[in-house]
Amino acid sequence: MEYQPGVCNIGPTQQRRRLLLGVGSLVAAAAYVAAVVALAWPRWALIASVLPLYGAAMGALQYRERFCIGFAGMGVFDVGDGANEIQNEEALAADRKKAVRLNAKAVGVGVAGTVVVFAAVTIFL
Repeated sequence: MEYQPGVCNIGPTQQRRRLLLGVGSLVAAAAYVAAVVALAWPRWALIASVLPLYGAAMGALQYRERFCIGFAGMGVFDVGDGANEIQNEEALAADRKKAVRLNAKAVGVGVAGTVVVFAAVTIFL
């Protein structure tokens, strides 16, 4: 695997870490929603599910895109041979632009997921 500015900045090992982040965050979101329902907390408390749902989306998107927004922010990449610093300013700019887009997607998915959870709990319970 090869580093491609604005396209791919992580290899298979780092991808698995992002996938685990996404799955763990999704489990945390489900546990939180279950707790809100089981403990009869106010429905507005479901709004906090946006945080783990954002984490789940972020993990899944980074896994799928083979791109870490944190690495882009730090100016590094790791496609399998350890972290390397990005020396080229154009490559760094391309990575940071992609990071902003991925973050915006994750926020959108997290918010949409929260709306679905809130609606589902309101309708079915």
